Amino acid sequence: MLSGSLNGAANVLHVAQPSLSRVVKRTEDVLNFKLFERVRGRLIPTKEAGALLTLVNRVYRQLDELGDAVDKMTMGEGSVFKLGCTGSPGRCLVPRVVAAMRTALPKLNFQVDVLLFEQIIDYLLFQRGECVVSVFPIRHPLVESRSVRTGRLVALIPKTHPLAKRRQVTVQQLAKEPLISFDPMTPHGAAVSQMFESTGHEPQICVLIRHIETAVSLVANGVGIAIVDEFSVADEWDMPLAVVPLANSLPLHIYLSWHKDVVRSQYFKRFESLCAKVPLQAHRSK
Repeated sequence: MLSGSLNGAANVLHVAQPSLSRVVKRTEDVLNFKLFERVRGRLIPTKEAGALLTLVNRVYRQLDELGDAVDKMTMGEGSVFKLGCTGSPGRCLVPRVVAAMRTALPKLNFQVDVLLFEQIIDYLLFQRGECVVSVFPIRHPLVESRSVRTGRLVALIPKTHPLAKRRQVTVQQLAKEPLISFDPMTPHGAAVSQMFESTGHEPQICVLIRHIETAVSLVANGVGIAIVDEFSVADEWDMPLAVVPLANSLPLHIYLSWHKDVVRSQYFKRFESLCAKVPLQAHRSK
C-alpha cells in the first residue's frame, strides 16, 4: 500500500514479485475479503485494507516502543541497582565491581549502602536492596548466602617498622608486637584469635576497633600492627604503611547474600559473576 505497486513492494521487501502476489492472495483467502482491487492495471487498496493499515501502523509503533524498552533494559538506562555491603568489601572489592559494571552498562545507576551487621537482615527482607556483600554468611531462613571469593589475611605495618620490608610475616613474629584488632566476636577478630590459638601464642592487642578505616589510620600513625583481609586494602594509597601477607593465613570468604523468595535481576547476576573474577591484587610493600 505504501509503495503503490507489487513491484515496488517486492523491491522494498527484497523478495520476488510472484512470491509477494501469492502472499497477498493467500492473505485475502484467509481474511475472506479483498485487500486490493485491480483498476486499469493498478492495485487499489480497499476500504478494509485502509482500516487494517491504521491498526498495523499502531502495532508497529508499539513494537518499536517495545524494542526501545528492551534496549534500555539491556543498557541499564533508567534502572537503579541497589546493593549493600559491610565495610571491608565496601572499601575496595565492591567499588571495583561497580566500576566494571559501569564500563559495560554506562547508563545503569547504582545505590551502594554500607551496613552494620544488625542492619543486613532487614535490608534484604524489606527489599531495600537486592543483595549484600559481606565477610560472613547471613543466617536466616529467608536469606541465601554464597561464598563468591576466597582471600587471606594480611598485616598492615608502619613503613618504619622492620617487619614492613619482609615478603611475609608469621604469627610468631606478630605475637611480640602491639596489635590493632577487631573484637573476637567479629569474623576478622575470630580469624585472628584462631590463628594465634593454633600456634600457642597470645596476641598483644593494644586497640580494639570496628572499622577498617580506623585500622588504617592507627597503623599510619605508628600505633601498632593491624591484621585485616586483603579485600579491604587492595587499592594503593599514599600512606606510611605496608601491606604484608600473613604466612599460613586462614582462608577468608566474601559472601553474597539475597532474599530467597525474590527473583534476581540481570544486574544481580552480572554483579555476582564480577565479584568472583574482578582483578584484585593487594598492595605490596616495595
